[in-house]
Amino acid sequence: MNPKPVWKILTYTLLVLWALFTVLPLYWLLSATFKLPGEAIGYPPTLIPRHPTLGNFGELLFRSKFGFTSYLNSIIIAVGATLISTGSAMLAGFGFSRFRFPLRNQILVLILLIQMIPLLAVIIPLYRLYSLYGLYDTRIGLMIVYAVRTVSMNTWLLKGYFDTIPVEIEEAALIDGCSRLQAFFRVSFPIAAPGVAAASIFAFFRSWNEFMIAMTLTSTVRPYTVELYRFIGEHGEVDWSLLGTASFIAIVPVLVLFSFFQKYFVIGLAGGALKE
Repeated sequence: MNPKPVWKILTYTLLVLWALFTVLPLYWLLSATFKLPGEAIGYPPTLIPRHPTLGNFGELLFRSKFGFTSYLNSIIIAVGATLISTGSAMLAGFGFSRFRFPLRNQILVLILLIQMIPLLAVIIPLYRLYSLYGLYDTRIGLMIVYAVRTVSMNTWLLKGYFDTIPVEIEEAALIDGCSRLQAFFRVSFPIAAPGVAAASIFAFFRSWNEFMIAMTLTSTVRPYTVELYRFIGEHGEVDWSLLGTASFIAIVPVLVLFSFFQKYFVIGLAGGALKE
């Protein structure tokens, strides 16, 4: 008997089981979005709502304490952190790719090691630092710390992408009268656009979904990830219908964004993995 079909069946079976294990909890949570509160906490749970309703959206956004503010905070903080992280990593990646200077490789390794520092090891000193300099409970404070958490990875990604761009193209622009900065923005940046898009998506998703830092460094200016705690009561009871609705509203924009930019994200990651 040929063992190949057996291994193929086993492989696909494991993949299907893993997909079900991953998707079913998300589906159950999202199905609670369209359930009445009584059905959302009922046992046995129902996968398909018996009486679908859109009333949870109005309850969440207009009559609960959750509201629009937390989503607005998340959007502002995530976009700001993305701009800071991508802009810094783009210039740093270009510098590491094009210039040779002392300790260049050691600094690159140090940047990578900084990315590996556990969050819990720095959260208390970070809280103290933010309290001293007035950055606690501010949007700009979260933007900065989120950007720092993603700029290391983005620097390596964009450095690898700039390595794939021939230096001769920039030299031709310099001969034509462009400055180094003009050659970067007119020649290198358009070619590296897929890599920049991949870095932006990575920074945005990390900032959008972060919880621990926002929980520690804010008290009123809180993103949606922290505000989800409002659905956990004093004795541990959870309003699953409103929690599912809040999660649904948070997930859908990210899925739509990723569906539009998925091609650039994949191309950027693939391009950044290549070396000369």
